[in-house]
Amino acid sequence: MTNTSEEICLSSSQVSARNLSRRKPSWPHSTCDTHRGMEPHALCLQLHHSSHASAVRPSARMCLLEDGTSYRGSVSVSAYGHRCLRWFKFEWTWGAAKGLGPHNYCRNPDQSLTPWCRVKRGTRIVRELCNIPKCKIETAVDTELTCGEMPSQKINKIVGGTMTSIESQPWVAAIFWHHDFWCGGSLIAPSWVLTAAHCLQNDDGTVINVRHLSVYLGKSNIRVTDVDREQKFTVEQMIIHPKYKDLRPFNNDIALLKIKSQDGKSAVRTPSVRTVCLPPHLTMLPPGVECSIAGFGKESDSISSNFLKQAKVTLLSESVCKRDPFYAKNVTSNMFCAASPTWSTDSCQGDSGGPLMCEVSGRMFVFGVVSWGEGCAKQDKPGVYTRVTNYNNWIAEKTGLPAYTAGVMYPQK
Repeated sequence: MTNTSEEICLSSSQVSARNLSRRKPSWPHSTCDTHRGMEPHALCLQLHHSSHASAVRPSARMCLLEDGTSYRGSVSVSAYGHRCLRWFKFEWTWGAAKGLGPHNYCRNPDQSLTPWCRVKRGTRIVRELCNIPKCKIETAVDTELTCGEMPSQKINKIVGGTMTSIESQPWVAAIFWHHDFWCGGSLIAPSWVLTAAHCLQNDDGTVINVRHLSVYLGKSNIRVTDVDREQKFTVEQMIIHPKYKDLRPFNNDIALLKIKSQDGKSAVRTPSVRTVCLPPHLTMLPPGVECSIAGFGKESDSISSNFLKQAKVTLLSESVCKRDPFYAKNVTSNMFCAASPTWSTDSCQGDSGGPLMCEVSGRMFVFGVVSWGEGCAKQDKPGVYTRVTNYNNWIAEKTGLPAYTAGVMYPQK
């Protein structure tokens, strides 16, 4: 597959803008976040997109939904007020199914941030994003019957893994301490986020002040505010498992956060905010099954990343995880291990508390919480995850939501 690069300039109105040995996917950074001299009010992102575009035509829309791939309206002026040039003046690798043709309407044929067009600026031809009126979406709340529904996969390939938009992992929560990103989590019910117990302690073992925590849903970048996708919450209640041990092997590394918005409401279901399903009590998939991890953690032991990323890992058997040179007796029955066959992807520092999810019958179920590991993507040192299904009864007791913890959407034998 051939990859190409183009420069997309965002107007300043469209861009705003730690932790223990916490864990991440390991991919190199590929985003230029420096301001260009020619555009003092623009942030230029280097986005990589495949030259092989899908030929499936989305439902046509006259307003902006998600990234605007389905937009078929007639806005023909960029966000800077420049008139768009007709598409037929340029060669493109995308077909008519992407909404292109002998017109100059804004389109998003390559899964950019939003519809765009080419304009003439002085003697140069450049790409500029467009301001498209947004679709009105009726507010709704997820239930135990609507959890884990698979979203459309919006993924930009980068070397060694995938950088993904929040719509492909809408249950991923970003937990902030004061104003700093702190840990990951997963939305298991409209008012409840599942995370790791070690995320809620200071380095000296004391519990973090709940008033200093905030939770964001709908974030694709922890340093950029997207008011159209994000939902921000304070933490009303913090519950750490009573038998959590903060010394290795981090047994019972699981915790719950009860969240509420500024007006006292729960999370609203949108394309960028959804709940993930809980599997039934003590359910576990067999070794060899491929699952997903997602988070905002480091790309390696030394490279940080602000973007949401996802990767595939394979579940390992308990006997393999407990043997040398793996982790021997440090792995308890409340944990399991997962790694990629080539040891090239893993969770890392900053991913702690985030989900390990497996697809079952078209729905995503959270089987693990990112807990610990030695290094990141090191051979014979897999990621270690809290075994969520050992805690269904505890989660039900603390949340008062037995219907969610029963795993009613998990297929019956």
